[in-house]
Amino acid sequence: MPSPSDRQRFRDALHRLAQYGTLNDPEIAFRLSTGLTGFLSRWEREVLPFIAAGGAELRFVEGPNGRGKTHFLQALEVTAQRAGFVTCRVECGMQQKPFASLRETYRAVVTTMSFVSPGSNGAGAGLAGLLGQLSPEQLNAFQQSSRSNPGFRNLVIANAKRIQAGHWGDQLSADLRALLHDDLNRRVTFRDLFDTARRMRIQLYRPLGRIGKRNAAVWLRSLLALPRQLGFKGLVVLFDETGADISIRSPFGGWREHQQHLANMRNLVDHLATGGTPGCSVVYATTRDLVDIARHDYPALAQRIERCEVTGFDSLPSRNPRAIWCRLDELTEPAPDVPDFFAELGEKLISFAADAEIPPARLARVRDRLPALSKEMSQCLTQAAVREFIKRTASEILRPN
Repeated sequence: MPSPSDRQRFRDALHRLAQYGTLNDPEIAFRLSTGLTGFLSRWEREVLPFIAAGGAELRFVEGPNGRGKTHFLQALEVTAQRAGFVTCRVECGMQQKPFASLRETYRAVVTTMSFVSPGSNGAGAGLAGLLGQLSPEQLNAFQQSSRSNPGFRNLVIANAKRIQAGHWGDQLSADLRALLHDDLNRRVTFRDLFDTARRMRIQLYRPLGRIGKRNAAVWLRSLLALPRQLGFKGLVVLFDETGADISIRSPFGGWREHQQHLANMRNLVDHLATGGTPGCSVVYATTRDLVDIARHDYPALAQRIERCEVTGFDSLPSRNPRAIWCRLDELTEPAPDVPDFFAELGEKLISFAADAEIPPARLARVRDRLPALSKEMSQCLTQAAVREFIKRTASEILRPN
């Protein structure tokens, strides 16, 4: 039986679904996920154990706007966290450009890392928050076995020790955290940092480093491999709307910036494909525009990710859910081109609304209209059909009469 706070949260979610057709609540998204049971089962049974054993996995999932890519990533996020993995979900776009440089990629990942401990009520914020959940045994094992960049390793150890000692807000802790998260809003010099540590009679291991242009690739690889070294199962990185920061060119950057974005994405793809990031899975949610742009502007990236389709005239490409580049519909069974998909999604929305204490008579009315609406949406499938179905069904659930 949902608590009063949960019921209010569910009602708020229904209002957001009616307005936008999507929401930023991975647990609710996972509950409403439709057609992904088979893929999530394979991912949990095959991919996650492979990552936990030190493997690396790369996947691009294509879908038009409104198809449910964000929803898909949220389902992966919940599945991975429940299996004991650290996750980070990164939004791509003009406000955040994670592929502008490898340093930007590092910053995007390190600030969004999270891990939900069994029985806990929340997740840590960024890598510094993650370090607060380490046991002394985990930290000691990391000190003994870590093979990452020495400057990065010592910075991780210094942050973890400050957090475990109960210090978070003093100047030394804030400076160490700023170096770890590459916070450009806080200026830190090593001379002042070591002077502060000396006055506080605290030992900092040398060398202590910071990320920069020359060592960005090494630090990024060290970061992606870090969760497994700390004793977690591994890391799952989820990039949402991949390519949005590339397809919309900045009026101030021009061609050079555009090429650099594509080159940095290629570098990250290469690190994953060659096993340079053990214990890490990266999933990119994108539209077809990305591979079209890469084919035209940066063939070296397109050659790495583009899928070779051998099909007959007017035939649909064969399903290949294990391909590096695949369509979201290939991972979905039933897919949105049949009424069963919308009927299943509608029933999940109705069940969810029942937990929000929506009157049963209103839900019965929605259920009566569900077959006709499901058939309509499957036959008139547009790019945003799934989102439109969610908006219409949630609005009908909330309509008093």
